[in-house]
Formats: sequence, C-alpha cells, structure tokens
Amino acid sequence: MLALLLVMVRPAATHEIGDSQVVIELGEGSWSARIVTAPTPFINRLEHAEKQEPGRDFTQGTAAAKLAELSPALPRHLLVRIDGEAVATTMVVEQLLMPADQSQPSFLVLRADGPLPLGARTVSWQFDLLEGQYALLLGGQVHWVEGSAATGPLPLRPGPPPTLMQVVGQYVHLGFIHIVPDGPDHVLFVLGLVLLTTRLRPLLVQVTAFTLAHCLTLALALNGVIDLPARIVEPLIALSIAYVAVENIFARRMTPWRPALVLGFGLLHGLGFAGVLTELGLPAKDQTAALIGFNIGIEAGQLAVIAIAYFLLLHWLKDRAWFRTRITIPASALIAIVGLYWMAERVLVG
Repeated sequence: MLALLLVMVRPAATHEIGDSQVVIELGEGSWSARIVTAPTPFINRLEHAEKQEPGRDFTQGTAAAKLAELSPALPRHLLVRIDGEAVATTMVVEQLLMPADQSQPSFLVLRADGPLPLGARTVSWQFDLLEGQYALLLGGQVHWVEGSAATGPLPLRPGPPPTLMQVVGQYVHLGFIHIVPDGPDHVLFVLGLVLLTTRLRPLLVQVTAFTLAHCLTLALALNGVIDLPARIVEPLIALSIAYVAVENIFARRMTPWRPALVLGFGLLHGLGFAGVLTELGLPAKDQTAALIGFNIGIEAGQLAVIAIAYFLLLHWLKDRAWFRTRITIPASALIAIVGLYWMAERVLVG
C-alpha cells in the first residue's frame, strides 16, 4: 500500500481526461490534424524525449523559444498510417497562448499535415508526446485515444451512428477508467471508507451515501443547476480525502455524523465527475443513456476498488489483533498526507 500511495503522489494527480484534443480533417489528396494541448506538460515531455532537462515556470516567451528550438523534432514523434502504410508528416506550432494571469486558460495548438492517397479507407494515429486519454475527432466520430498509444485503423469516411447500447458501453468504459486508473483521488477516498472499520455494514452505509450524493450532483451539474469552478471543487475533494483518513485514526467505529459527512463529500465528488463528463462531452442524442452509462462505469470502478481492498485487507486480516495499529492507522496517515499534499497543490496551481 505504501508503494501505491507513493506512486499516486504526482503533479498530475488530478483528472487526466480532457487535457488534449485532436481533430483530423480530410482534403483532396491530403489530410491535416489540429492538436490542442496544455503547453507546459507537452513541452516537458518533448524535452524529456529529446534528452533535455525538463524546464519549469514557462512564460509565453520562454515557451515559444523552446518550441522553436525543438519543433524540428516533432514529426519524429508522430506516426500516421493510411491503409496500414506509414506516410510522411510535417508538424508546426500554429498557436501558443500562455497569459501572465495564471487563472486564465493557456493552450498550445499544433498542426500536422500529410498525403492522402486516392481511395484511402483507414487511418491509424499515434503521437507519443500526448498523455492521458484524449478525444480524436474524425469524420464526425469521436474516438478515445490512450495517451501515447496507437489507435487501430479508423474509417476515414463516416460510418453509421452508434447504437444505444454502443453509447452506453462507451460511457461505461469512460466512467470506469475515470476511477481506475485515472482517478487516484477517488480511489484514495474509497480506501479511506474501507479502512474505517472491519465490519461490512458501516462500509455499505458509507458507500450508499457517497453513491447517492455524487449521482445527484452529477445530474444537477450537467443540467446547469449547480456550477462551481474546478479551482474550488478540486481542493475540496482533496480535503475530503484527508478528513476521512484523519477520522479513521481517531475513531474506532463509525461515528453518528460520518454518513452525513460522506454524503456531503459525495456531493463534491459528483461535481468533479461532472467536470470530467463536461470535458468529454455528451452525444447529441442518447444523452440520458450516456449519463447512466458513465454513472454505471463510476460505480463499477468504485466497487472494484472496494472488492479488492475488502478481500485483501478485511477478509484475510480483520480478525488480527494488530489490524488497527499496523494497517488502519498507518495507511490512513499516508492517505491523509497525500490528500493534504493534493489540496495544497491544487490551491497553488488554481
């Protein structure tokens, strides 16, 4: 567990989905791709790939200078195949915006171009400088790409619209991976609930309260009833992780107020889920089905974490006299430290 927690303490500990987007457009004999991403992480990955020490605290000027220096290397990191055959590509920096006011959004736009043979049917895409899951838009269809991984062959021409079950399945998958592996903060919160007591009933009470709350705020936020900025929601989510962990250290059993607190924290986590789903976007039709699928995926991810933790920790070790002193208290202390670290990081980053 110590190793798991140490891995989770990283600058990108917040949600990974939605940081980048790729739009591929087709022309007569050529294709072009517009890549939008966050400047500093992208430049750091490019520096690392080119055997340079990653820089920090880039400004508009220093970022532009670094991109001008390294932009000739960009095409080496992009692999595009048309009908299975690799094609030559070019890539340029099209736009960079890094306002001095860090509360304002910053972004980097790259443009890639290449040939499109007559009668081409499929394209595969791999850009190893992107991280986290991102959307690739092609021919009116959205394809989800896992960071530096390659896509399979994607049809260049629009196919039939996805069926209802395909929409549900896609959003179940997106909800699940938002918890495992892309939601370490939500995983730690759930682990904090598991560690409170070795009894199953208090765990079920907490999980039920948490589930009802985040489902409610997820629906309300997506319908515009609630709207809180991420700079407020994300630090509070981190604080909720620290709180449940600290209470685990001092409380031997579930306190009367614990379910109400977990309910309140669930409302916060629901706003976090809503922010991610807003970035992902809902389909033009079957939005209710997509929302239900996303919720199912989130619940499946949480239940997977609970099941693994319960059977690894509680099922085998719950009768050990030293369970609380050797498992609950040390693990909760580590979770609290990680939660406070994330809270400070998110407050400072904004």
